[in-house]
Amino acid sequence: MIDRLRDFWFQYCSRAPVARLLRAERRRLDVELARRMPGAAAAVRRQLLAAIGGAESS
Repeated sequence: MIDRLRDFWFQYCSRAPVARLLRAERRRLDVELARRMPGAAAAVRRQLLAAIGGAESS
């Protein structure tokens, strides 16, 4: 079942629109968090960037 779904996904769904949706959702969440808790938004952003940097160097 999963193999057929995966094949369908890659055949009929482009990754570009999905990536655009994910980026838009990330921006929306960033704005909402910054509006509610500006200090927390900066702290979360720093933690995520540190985690991404650590994962890339491994």
